[in-house]
Amino acid sequence: MDKKEIIKQRQSKVSKEGGAKEEEVKDILLSDSFIKRNFHIGKPSEVLIDKSYLYISYDSDKAMIDADICVVRKRDNKLVCVISVKKSFRERGAQTAYWAVKVKESKKDFKYILATPDVDKELYNPESPENKRKWRVILPYECYAVFVYSYEGKVYEENNFYVGMEYFKEFIKNLA
Repeated sequence: MDKKEIIKQRQSKVSKEGGAKEEEVKDILLSDSFIKRNFHIGKPSEVLIDKSYLYISYDSDKAMIDADICVVRKRDNKLVCVISVKKSFRERGAQTAYWAVKVKESKKDFKYILATPDVDKELYNPESPENKRKWRVILPYECYAVFVYSYEGKVYEENNFYVGMEYFKEFIKNLA
């Protein structure tokens, strides 16, 4: 197998794993009856009629932000939150921070957050919860909030950084 084929296979695997994590986040949120009753949750193509609000302008050009999951409030059909889902941060933390900054600069009125299982413990290590690696410092300041959802309950909280599935659900519920 040549190098291009190896790269292509790896990218395919990573893409499938990312899609599985997006479905995981969607399922976590929709498992809560309040959230399910009050919000549409899914990929932009599933819940938005008009995706133009997800675009950022660059002079005469434009690009769609990284919007893995959108949260639309049912009562007024308003986009209230965009979730960037990342399995790990080896190459992807900068992408999330960049789009968070662009959303702020564009004065969009939805929350831009990150949700992750943090499989590599880049953001949170239960043995040393106060230890802050690079992305743990940057992401909570650029994103509206960062959630490590792979822990039950409410485990840890600090400066827009939350560990525990209940923090994540609570945040979405408060957008009703």
